[in-house]
Amino acid sequence: MYVSVGNISVSFDVVGTGSHPLLFLHGWLMSKESWYPLLNHLPMEFYRAYLVDVRGFGDTDKPPAGYAIEDYARDTIRLIRRWNIQPVTLIGHSFGGAGALFIAAKVRHYVNALVVLDTFPGGSAPSVSRTTKRHLQRVEKLIYRTPEHRQPEILNRIWMQAFYRVPAPDVVTKQKEAIRKITRHVLEQTLHTNLSTDIEHLLPRIHCPTLVIRGEHDRMLASDSEPLQQIPGARFVQISSAGHYPMIESPEQVASVIDSFLRAR
Repeated sequence: MYVSVGNISVSFDVVGTGSHPLLFLHGWLMSKESWYPLLNHLPMEFYRAYLVDVRGFGDTDKPPAGYAIEDYARDTIRLIRRWNIQPVTLIGHSFGGAGALFIAAKVRHYVNALVVLDTFPGGSAPSVSRTTKRHLQRVEKLIYRTPEHRQPEILNRIWMQAFYRVPAPDVVTKQKEAIRKITRHVLEQTLHTNLSTDIEHLLPRIHCPTLVIRGEHDRMLASDSEPLQQIPGARFVQISSAGHYPMIESPEQVASVIDSFLRAR
């Protein structure tokens, strides 16, 4: 399905029959398909999930510009209004999690709970570890020296290297489809956003119940660093059998953690 948001057409799915809306924002290089392993373990008679291909990814439009975190936040706020689902639970992974943090801090009355997985407040944030910054810089250098015809191969390799447990073949197939849809200008501009964003100063302004999930074996985020500790009252959960994609690597465990958190609010 598609919905017009500002000047772009956004691809989305709606899953579930429940009365509790959840809005999912996927990570960099990915698509709304990345959430389905998790949804298979959530009680969707209780929840109603809105899965979005964020601008530039999946089947959503890829305008020539407009890839700052503020642009992604504006799209998401317009979707919330369009669907009349405020207040909503925002669930974001990595790049999508940063956008969820931004919205929860800026438009508090739209968000009743926040769940972020393997997320950091931008590559320029002071609290972000050297490990994360070096990883982003290496990816940037690799992308810029990669010929465009080899781009899908390199992006698939980057994606696969962040796993601790090998993903299922159907997940790999869907991800390859998502990567084939990424254009060069989107890749370069979102890389710049990843590296230049700093929303650390906004974290103390997040006052909704917040759950922070991290894979124990996420090589992108240093194990001795927690850049989201400034969120007041946030709950932190580590998934022992996961890397950067806990919702894919350990979906049943992550679903149980999220469901328990949301029902206990």
